[in-house]
Amino acid sequence: MSYFEHKRILITGAGTGLGALLAQRLAQAGATVIVTARRLEAATEVADSIRLNGGIAHAEVLDVADVEAIPAFRDRLHQQYGPLDGLINNAGVVFGGEFEQVPLARHLDTFTTNTLGLMALCHSFLPDLQQARQGHLVNIASASAYIGLPYGSTYAASKWAVLGFSESLRLEMAERGFHNVAVTTVCPSYISTGMFDGVRSPFLSRMLSPEKVVQQTLRAMRRREAVVVAPASVRTIDLMKGALPRPLWDQLARRTGITGSMKSWRGKA
Repeated sequence: MSYFEHKRILITGAGTGLGALLAQRLAQAGATVIVTARRLEAATEVADSIRLNGGIAHAEVLDVADVEAIPAFRDRLHQQYGPLDGLINNAGVVFGGEFEQVPLARHLDTFTTNTLGLMALCHSFLPDLQQARQGHLVNIASASAYIGLPYGSTYAASKWAVLGFSESLRLEMAERGFHNVAVTTVCPSYISTGMFDGVRSPFLSRMLSPEKVVQQTLRAMRRREAVVVAPASVRTIDLMKGALPRPLWDQLARRTGITGSMKSWRGKA
């Protein structure tokens, strides 16, 4: 039997891009997926497509930035579908540009959506995962969780927070004896979903396809692994930052195009 078969999995930000593809692949593997998006039309389109292909999917409206509404959303889902076996926090926004030139409201929206909403969803649905036979929490972070990212400082900071939160929660579940709850953090570089149109991938790197990231994420879930990084070169960042003097690392990051990669961002938020 598939690891995902008969599991009820909620996916945020699943109206397009990576979230929609995750929902489709999970449904193909036998999961019942709850597709959420800010617009019901987007979630419904994905859910309808899944059902046309023989899968089980439900469409729901969810704005993760509306943190105070999440407990009521949980209660409504419990009444309609029952408790979750899995939660994939995929919803996110990014705004590029010179820090002080980007409106403060956009910086705040980045943190509210990428970090606070994610934490609120974990807070509401973690009891479901603790009671499941094999509960699974997946938080989509970013390779920028390992580095400073000029012209995307708030985005990177929000993902640093996600990585630290996820790792802390993973260890806490083990400390408290919830060995049935797996926590997987996904840290991809730039993905070709439209969010990062205009960016310049660093030297010896390339824009990742959503199909590749989904494949790696599902494999990590089956293996109940803690972290997914893509491309593999991201794994060397912590080592190099720790081994090199800071001025030398800064120079390396500049020469390889890391620090300037977001300068030409024009993607959709």
